[in-house]
Amino acid sequence: MEIHRSYFYYKSRRDDSEVEKAIREASVFEEGFCKIFLRIRRAGHTWNHKKVHRVYKLMHYNKRSRLRKRLPARVKNPLVQPESPNTTWSMDFVSDSLECGRKFRVLNIIDDFNRSAIAQEVAISIPASRLIRTLENVIWISGKPRNIRCDNGPEFISGQFQEWCKANDINLMYTQPGHPTQNSYIERFNGSYRRAVLDAYLFKTLEEVRRITSEWKQDYNENRPHDSLGDMSPSEYKLNFFNELKR
Repeated sequence: MEIHRSYFYYKSRRDDSEVEKAIREASVFEEGFCKIFLRIRRAGHTWNHKKVHRVYKLMHYNKRSRLRKRLPARVKNPLVQPESPNTTWSMDFVSDSLECGRKFRVLNIIDDFNRSAIAQEVAISIPASRLIRTLENVIWISGKPRNIRCDNGPEFISGQFQEWCKANDINLMYTQPGHPTQNSYIERFNGSYRRAVLDAYLFKTLEEVRRITSEWKQDYNENRPHDSLGDMSPSEYKLNFFNELKR
């Protein structure tokens, strides 16, 4: 093959142990290369950046930089209580973990009109496809909303979800990044659910989470009074609304 035998027997005499030690000491807080190199220089070492970077890569410390997805400008939508059901739904995710340490997510969907819990989907992962399937199921039962208010999470800004909303004539109302108060109805619902369920129990299985969540959801809709609804439950408020229409 015309390859010199020394190619197979050559052993590098380069000793980078001191550089490796310095990199380990400088990377305690898992910073990037630039910060680590500056820390090494401040410690009094004079190696140039090319040598440090070569050893840095050999140690597999280099991290792939994440590219931030540029979001379009979000319009601030006033948070007002709709005058009729299915005008605006709000939805968001909350997370927790099972007793074994495995994480799970809960998709919460409420109707802003009477704060009723439309759906609570519990799963390990809820991608855009499952989000759409959940919405299709609840729309079949509760009717279709004109608007959906949500944040800029990856499931909500996915092309698949946006195309589905456009095809079903549903207007998406995104909150501005860093302004969770623009979705206060669902944020308050999340807090109530977390205090009553997620923080109150240790769950062994997802089925246990679904069972307790379902029991809480029924009590929340049927019995729990709301200050903003005149101390009525969501179901009572909705029933009172339709009774007023008949008069």
